[in-house]
Amino acid sequence: MWGLYLHIPFCPTRCIYCDFYSQSDLSLQSAFVEALCRELTIYHNREQWATAPRTIYLGGGTPSSLPLPLLERLMQHIRSLWSLDEAIEITLEANPEDVSPEWADGVAQLGFNRISLGVQSWSDETLCFLQRRHSAAQAELAISYIRQVGISNVSIDLIFALPKGYEQHWSDSLAHALTLPVTHLSAYGLTYERGTRLDRMRERGAVIPSSEETYVTQYYALVAACREAGFTHYELSNWALPGFASQHNSAYWDGTPYLGLGPSAHSYMAGHRWWNLSDIHLYIERLQQDTLPIADEEWLTPTELYEECIMLGLRICRGIDLRQPVLREAPLMERATPWIKQGLLSHTADDHLRLTYDGLIWCDRICAALC
Repeated sequence: MWGLYLHIPFCPTRCIYCDFYSQSDLSLQSAFVEALCRELTIYHNREQWATAPRTIYLGGGTPSSLPLPLLERLMQHIRSLWSLDEAIEITLEANPEDVSPEWADGVAQLGFNRISLGVQSWSDETLCFLQRRHSAAQAELAISYIRQVGISNVSIDLIFALPKGYEQHWSDSLAHALTLPVTHLSAYGLTYERGTRLDRMRERGAVIPSSEETYVTQYYALVAACREAGFTHYELSNWALPGFASQHNSAYWDGTPYLGLGPSAHSYMAGHRWWNLSDIHLYIERLQQDTLPIADEEWLTPTELYEECIMLGLRICRGIDLRQPVLREAPLMERATPWIKQGLLSHTADDHLRLTYDGLIWCDRICAALC
């Protein structure tokens, strides 16, 4: 069992907070898709990837910026390599401004059955600040168009803990999102990643980050509102209606092997991690020469495997499975006891360690203590 991730690195413009690899030369799209198809073929010919993937996820970048004929070329090639299960989850990330009735119908016919929309906010003022290209009205229309073509699995992304002057829009954005026909919600506190335009704005005082108190208050308001709306909190930043948790992303947290293709994409199998070059020109050039565009790789040490097991386990609702072999030699329960006594961790009857409601906000600190 494994998941297939395809990184589509095209964005007409870059949002001020984004540090993912992308570029804006859309004239490279056709050559890129051909290179990606070649990369798919090379891996398919290797024994460990010969069976069909369990999930497929197109992320970016902005996958919805690819013209439908190129998406069709890509999906036809994938189906020529693997016999896909009829129930396979196939996700496409999309920006609301790219979604039209014709586009929605086109991607549905190509087999995409889960759409992840980068909404971020229902405030036009906030969207303008973040340099998003859509309006709140366009986001709502996009959801409607997707549902009308029979795609019922619709996820949206939201951002909280916005800078001073914008943080007051969060409660209205969240309340509105939960009235819409969506099945999944991912929400993230705004981060100031080094090298982004947003971080440079912070450095010169053009924006003032929200306080830690605001972050905590807005996060717990999110937890409460999603619970009230019937969404299950299955991972620290993800909520879903019953039956709609992301199968693809859940595999990342479970340690399931995944193959990441495209510039900058990462792959993982049994403690081995490797990643591609973050340069689309070199990526295309290498694959035109039938050479994989791998930038580097690493084999996780026993200590690193332990730490990753702790970090991933804490993030998911069922917690850390204490029966895993990688945890047997470490004094994990000794390290966990102080947090259990404070009511921030619980030791469940089925031998898992998981965060309590009060412990959610302390995930990073508890993770460091357990490692």
